[in-house]
Amino acid sequence: MALWALALPCAAQDAPTAEVSIEERVATYRIFGRSALELAGQMRQYGPQHAYGGRRLAGSTDWNVTWTYQSLPRRDRCELISVTVGAEIVTTLPEWSGARVDSDLAREWRRFYKSLQAHEAGHVQHGREAVLAVRDAMLARRSAPDCKLLRRALDDAARAQLRRYTALTRRYDAQTEFGLRQGVQLRP
Repeated sequence: MALWALALPCAAQDAPTAEVSIEERVATYRIFGRSALELAGQMRQYGPQHAYGGRRLAGSTDWNVTWTYQSLPRRDRCELISVTVGAEIVTTLPEWSGARVDSDLAREWRRFYKSLQAHEAGHVQHGREAVLAVRDAMLARRSAPDCKLLRRALDDAARAQLRRYTALTRRYDAQTEFGLRQGVQLRP
């Protein structure tokens, strides 16, 4: 598990402060088998369910981005004081005890698993980038005529970035065929 935290002081006086916190972890599910066919079947049966298609995959990465902010009325406007953006990024991968054995199947598993990790790392990167994009989009909206309008502008800016990065991660899956083009397939 990795936890990132970053507080960014701004140079200008009365500029809003920003804090980013990203928690990353890996979850596993166990599979058992003595052939590539059995292992693939177990992953189809027990693997994480894809959020947008419902089908089960060998691995997945989910990220959940949250944000809070503080604002204050000042000089006939509402000004942003601080922004905090956080994310939990969870990668789910299969765990097969046979991977430690020296066999053709174990070598194939290790190749497959390395490809799966590389594919999921792309999704992790999208989650990290989404957090920073949400922070930057919110910091770009420093004030509004009143606090209700500022809250709406901040939330809209954050949601727009989440839509953008959700679309990016979907395109990534489409372009890589859910990792198949990156070697995420067990070969008999």
